[in-house]
Amino acid sequence: MNAYNVIIIGDKNAKSLPLITKSKYLNKLYTNFEYPNTAEIKFNTFKELATKCKALKIDLVIVENEKLILQGIVDVMKKNFINCIGLTAFWTNLILSKKFAFEMTSKYQINTPERFLYPKEFPLFVKADGFSKIAHSMDEVIKYKQEIFNYSPIIAKSIFLEKFIEGDKYILTSLYDGRTLVTLPNDDLSMETINEYNNKLFKMFKSENANFIGHINSSVIFSNNQLYNIGFNFDFPKLNADIIFVFNSMIYQKLDELDILIFKKF
Repeated sequence: MNAYNVIIIGDKNAKSLPLITKSKYLNKLYTNFEYPNTAEIKFNTFKELATKCKALKIDLVIVENEKLILQGIVDVMKKNFINCIGLTAFWTNLILSKKFAFEMTSKYQINTPERFLYPKEFPLFVKADGFSKIAHSMDEVIKYKQEIFNYSPIIAKSIFLEKFIEGDKYILTSLYDGRTLVTLPNDDLSMETINEYNNKLFKMFKSENANFIGHINSSVIFSNNQLYNIGFNFDFPKLNADIIFVFNSMIYQKLDELDILIFKKF
């Protein structure tokens, strides 16, 4: 495997920085921000970035800037045949839209807490896109709904009530290369439980023709021997494995050839 020229799109607190800099497969590191011993690249448009990546022979673009991911930077890199790790704009809806996430998880039998049109029991969650609070009474439900409406009548259209589930909360990180999905081990959950969740998530991506190479995190609750998804995010994963080696395997759709034990998290 050859050494890679890599650019990180983010800021000096990017979680990929320490992982990339210690990789034995790193040739030259670029960033779009000031950072010691790296070359800084400025750009005004995603097309301009793509052009500079080609000119500088950058092998891999890693995007940690949430705003740019939502704006479709990964889509533009893909269109210009540049290897890019990150979610495409369509799949950011798993993070942005609770309605979209619920429709997808329900379609593929991924467990989620029950939703209510009207309060059945307390406590319960009052949720909307970007909002989540526990309500212990009808007065609190009304109060939180009003808060959401005052903040944004548009976001208020996404309000729903969700059953409160007691259990242990975890973050599961999944890597996807377009052909294989690997959900990383967790010391507190059995591999049987993780694999069952992984299979359902993989079916969703495969059936919906997901066209990204990257990672996604699932917020889950384990209760009564059941795993429930309560949301997604795209925080950068922490891995013991050489991150460039892993990403190279993902680019060439060879995740299934890697020993899952190398993914054991810190």
